Amino acid sequence: MTTSWVVVANRVGARFFEHRGPGKPLVLRESVDHPQGRFQDRDVGTDRPGRSGESGSTSRHAMEPHETAHEHDAHVFAKDLARRLSKARAEHAFGRLVLVAEPHFLGYLERELDKPTDALVTDRVHKDLANVADRDVGSHLGGVLPIG
Repeated sequence: MTTSWVVVANRVGARFFEHRGPGKPLVLRESVDHPQGRFQDRDVGTDRPGRSGESGSTSRHAMEPHETAHEHDAHVFAKDLARRLSKARAEHAFGRLVLVAEPHFLGYLERELDKPTDALVTDRVHKDLANVADRDVGSHLGGVLPIG
């Protein structure tokens, strides 16, 4: 029987659940907090944007960052989660992976997964279940896992 992992994540944290087969409940394996995900850009990026002068001109303008500090934090957290999943996959902790996250963060996480780990992703659920109690997560996964 293949062990499945369900990762419920957003910018402020993640929960790793294990599912051992039809009719079995989800069991929480680990919770990972990422409190930086709660900060707003104004709280994270304390510096003002850099300034750039145009060649041959005396005018200067502010440079826009490629991504906000908030987005950068989300990328860093997604990379950390992807590393944890890669390590668990290499240790044969699961044979199937279900990712549950709001669409924007799910995109970050998917981009960070290595190919062998991504190959084990059987389902992607575009929902933010961060505030759903552990015991109720399974009820939001109808059609994805046969949970008891």
